Amino acid sequence: YNEYKSYLRMDPQAKIGKQKMRMFTPTFYFILWCGSIISQSMLVSGFLNVVLSTLQVEYQLSSAEAAMFPSGYDITVAVTVLLVSHFGSSHKPRTLGIGMLFMAFGSCLFALPNFIYSNTQEAALKDYYLCDTNNTRDTSCVKPVVSGGGSGAYVMLMMGTIFIGLGATPVYTAGTTFCDEVFPPNKVSVYFGISYGIGAAAPALGFILAGLFLGKHKTLGDPPNDIDPENPNWVGAWWLGFLITGTSALIVGSLLLLFPAQLPECEEVKKKKRELSIQTMGNVEEAQNTTPVDQNREEMGFVDLLREMLPLLKSVLTNPVLVLIVLASITDSFVVSAFAAFLPKIVESQFGLSSSMAAFITGGVTVPGAAGGIILSGIIVRWRKLSGLQCAKYQAFIGLLCIIAQLGLFIHCPSNQIDGINIPHNKTCNDIADKCLNCPGKEVYNPVCVGTTTYPSACHAGCMEFNQESDVYSNCCGGLEATLGACDNGCNLLIPFVVMIFMIMLFTFLNNIFFLTANLRCVNDNERVMAISIQSVAFRIFGSYPSPIILGYFFDKACILWKEDCGERGACQEYDNTKVMTASVCLAMIAKIIGTILYFIGWRVWEKRDANKTVVVYSDNLGPEEGKQVKIVDHESEHQLRTDPVI
Repeated sequence: YNEYKSYLRMDPQAKIGKQKMRMFTPTFYFILWCGSIISQSMLVSGFLNVVLSTLQVEYQLSSAEAAMFPSGYDITVAVTVLLVSHFGSSHKPRTLGIGMLFMAFGSCLFALPNFIYSNTQEAALKDYYLCDTNNTRDTSCVKPVVSGGGSGAYVMLMMGTIFIGLGATPVYTAGTTFCDEVFPPNKVSVYFGISYGIGAAAPALGFILAGLFLGKHKTLGDPPNDIDPENPNWVGAWWLGFLITGTSALIVGSLLLLFPAQLPECEEVKKKKRELSIQTMGNVEEAQNTTPVDQNREEMGFVDLLREMLPLLKSVLTNPVLVLIVLASITDSFVVSAFAAFLPKIVESQFGLSSSMAAFITGGVTVPGAAGGIILSGIIVRWRKLSGLQCAKYQAFIGLLCIIAQLGLFIHCPSNQIDGINIPHNKTCNDIADKCLNCPGKEVYNPVCVGTTTYPSACHAGCMEFNQESDVYSNCCGGLEATLGACDNGCNLLIPFVVMIFMIMLFTFLNNIFFLTANLRCVNDNERVMAISIQSVAFRIFGSYPSPIILGYFFDKACILWKEDCGERGACQEYDNTKVMTASVCLAMIAKIIGTILYFIGWRVWEKRDANKTVVVYSDNLGPEEGKQVKIVDHESEHQLRTDPVI
């Protein structure tokens, strides 16, 4: 009541200021942080990965060239995260807001080539590639407007990716640590679970929207020549999702710029952390690691901040527990990034689906598995009240489950049997097709199915007629009928494949909150931003950056039919499914076996380090009161390491 009376006596300007401060609550920050996570996850884990195969068709890129987009994002984050996180840690909400504005610009820049460099070539009419015995077909070479990795469109796409990476840098560094500062320690794991669960679920919206957009022609109008999404030459509206996420990032970033550097709740949270560390006698590391945070960092100059950064960097890099945990988690990043980039393409190739349908299936499986794993791990940490050491132990055993689940990746379908490509020519049909003049070469892949054999075009199958009403070719191979599209390979393994992918995602992301908790608890308070930044750099340099390029290289090696335009190689049209899955399984298994071994070593090293330390409470025995101190003593040297007052 007295507070209300004081409020009424305030002048109008003071009332407005107080009302504004009421907006800046931990809950409002959490909502905006989740908004930034949604924008980043939809964009990077959703749209960017789903549209890779479409970009390959539109701009005639190889798999390795297309893989440079997600890899370029990761290397940008790796290069900038340490500087952005350290120098931006004095005002974390503002750092996050500026990042969102960079992301908004990068998203729009990535979509821009559609309006400037869009190829004008389209698939020909369905009856254009019939057998021509009168030499009436035009065989002149028409080079695409944009082709390959050296084009202006490719450069613009890469620049957009770089700006997106710059904008995404603070999301899981400054954003995470500020959340840890404004929520009490007994609740923050739940908020982490919710936010990271949202981050894993947000790509679902990205996959769904991408599937819808790719089902629409890139012009958003009627497709030319009646082609449909099942046609290998189809290009959907890949650019639309980038404009949507750019708009959302702009709104979130503008609101975050209004936040102050510190919220009133921060001081109370620090006190609770120190009290909890001292009361929990078994949690030695957290008692030792609770240090006061410099309140004047915002006033420090660049040189002072750099001088402060170097000792922190040295301390973090010489922490054996942190180094082992980060090295182990790099393997998770390696596997997840590789499959995030190419899983939609694997589904397309293995099961003969369109890019839009592959997006729906991939999103419908991977996102629930990832979100379920993250939320479940947050609940376990909260329910079991796990310390950092206990979380490290859980990581080791979950790694074994991942290895078992990844054996299911051996499930795959046989490759399409394409006449003259991966099976010998059908002599009867080939003799007839030889009479057809000017059948298209590798510049055109418009497959038709005759019986159980796929032919690159109707001309190669010797088809003489096409029925517009039934969409069926007739008089092929001496009287047979043909249907548009590759033959069904008779593979019924989609459901088992989907189940195994779900289990792999569940077990992989089950480690997420365990890793985050262990990461934050094995270092001092003032080292946490640096620890998360080091983790982010290591993830991207050794995990996210190389893995899509490596898997893309093996995809290119597994290609059995390349498109060629005027003698220049374009995108791959067909893959050897066995080679693709063999390479994928080998990469995933090697990475996870190494990671699980490192998780076990990290857990044991942490356990041994805790056994060599103890907490000695002295001055009185009345419990943690004002003025009491905690002394950290090393058993081996008997030297006092620290003496901390209880706040």
